[in-house]
Amino acid sequence: MKLSDKAIVPTKGSRFAAGHDIHALTDGLVPAKGQTMVETGIAIGLPEGTYGRLAARSGMASKMGIAVGGGVIDADYTGEVKVILRNHGEADCVFKAGDRIAQLIVEKVATADAMEVDDLGITERGKMGFGSSDMNPKRSITAKEEKVRICFLHEVTSKNEFFSAADISYHPRLMREREMLSSAHVNAALTRTMNDTFLDNIRAAGKEDEKWQDRGRELVRLREGGEKMPDEWIEKDGLLYYKNRLYIPENEALQTEIAQGCHDSLVAGHFGQEKTIEIVTRDF
Repeated sequence: MKLSDKAIVPTKGSRFAAGHDIHALTDGLVPAKGQTMVETGIAIGLPEGTYGRLAARSGMASKMGIAVGGGVIDADYTGEVKVILRNHGEADCVFKAGDRIAQLIVEKVATADAMEVDDLGITERGKMGFGSSDMNPKRSITAKEEKVRICFLHEVTSKNEFFSAADISYHPRLMREREMLSSAHVNAALTRTMNDTFLDNIRAAGKEDEKWQDRGRELVRLREGGEKMPDEWIEKDGLLYYKNRLYIPENEALQTEIAQGCHDSLVAGHFGQEKTIEIVTRDF
């Protein structure tokens, strides 16, 4: 939000720039070896779970020794954004109204409250502080056996993927698509393997669906008469297939069974309607 008519809304220097450039509201100067608070004339609103980090612009930092101080903007702060510029150079730094003086980067942040504990556990570094990592540059490597919690099975067994509980929160494979092996997925696997009982249920439901039976009789008639079959349709073993997917009769119980088998229940929530429909339409 602009707090002044002279203010400039933050802008990005390029499509993939990490930060939005922040502009000075008025002319000013940062004295050599000193600092200045610069007004911007803008206020910002940040999404919950993020904060704004004010960072130096690379050009000003490399050419004039300008750094940015006090650069944390909380998501619940709605006042004017002001920038502390520190001059580490030997000459005064002069800027004009409208000049880009810093950049704003929006970053995710954990907002959990601090909690007191009795023990922090054992770590490799422990209480060793400044410079301690330089004392032993040859870091020892230890192996710890992890119990497999998640496994993605592939047709080629050598490509099977195994993950431990420690992988769940950060491994790219699990972050990309969280399809955990829940009871619903087991049900989906049983459903989609097309076992004999499930196929018999489809045949039984088909006997109660007149349109399904008409379609089947027509396909049998055309095949036995040597006539041209409709595109994408197949009748085989008393079942109908359309585009290589099982054609399901109008039967609420059977359709519910399929939907439940393709619906996942994660730790909280589920795939959602669109994802469930996508999985259903792969085979039915």
